[in-house]
Amino acid sequence: MLVKEAMTTTSPALFVVLRFTLAFAIACLLWPQALRGWDRTLVRRGVVLGLLFGSGFLLQTVGLTSTSASASAFITGTMVVFVPFVYRIVEGSAVRGHQWLSVVIVFIGLWVFTAPETSGVNAGDILTLISAMIWSVYLTYIDVWTRAVRSEPQKQNTLVILQFFVTIVLAIVALPFSGPTALQFNPSMQLMWAVLYCGILASVVTTWIQTRFQQYTHPVRAGLIYAVEPLAAAVIAYMVLQEEWTVREAIGASVLFVGIVVPDLWIARRIST
Repeated sequence: MLVKEAMTTTSPALFVVLRFTLAFAIACLLWPQALRGWDRTLVRRGVVLGLLFGSGFLLQTVGLTSTSASASAFITGTMVVFVPFVYRIVEGSAVRGHQWLSVVIVFIGLWVFTAPETSGVNAGDILTLISAMIWSVYLTYIDVWTRAVRSEPQKQNTLVILQFFVTIVLAIVALPFSGPTALQFNPSMQLMWAVLYCGILASVVTTWIQTRFQQYTHPVRAGLIYAVEPLAAAVIAYMVLQEEWTVREAIGASVLFVGIVVPDLWIARRIST
């Protein structure tokens, strides 16, 4: 919702440039050692991750201008459906039954919680769906490639920096194709808070955590966790803005929780017995 409101004061591509320029600057200040000692393999992997990362964000942000916030949240969350297929192709190993069960339950919970509008498919929905597919590929490869540098945190930080840099380049390249409002920029407190929140918390913090720790879980599990993002946003809105939850949201949140926790608890119990 914060990003959608910011789109009224600037174009999607320019917003991505602002967001990730801030993120790139902060990352370079935090991890100056990660700017040295690059090798060809590390750069190649960072660029590929950046292309996936940046194109996913661009498509999602552009799509948000012509679809509702709830539809965007739901469609983005559908990446949980694609991750098992991508993982199966990349790793060549089977996805377990309880993981499939989690995917189905979380998908249903996400639908109930976000209540996406069903007035028809539009261009924004399609772009967001493509971004969800790209995210599923990204989740798989960041798992594979960060495991390769598990004992080298500076190289992991380099991957974060490269992702931000490539995203900025992609957004700049996209500016000429963003129409007559490509350089629209109307400074406002709303836009400032959106850039600060997305640049610091939703980019530097989350991307570092993902790059550093996703390797210790399964990509399907990671996709399930990321699908709960709308729930986390609603909890923050409830605590900070005192927004009330509807019965539908409460039911959807419960289903999401069940989908994430119960299948694993069931497997753990079977193993222990």
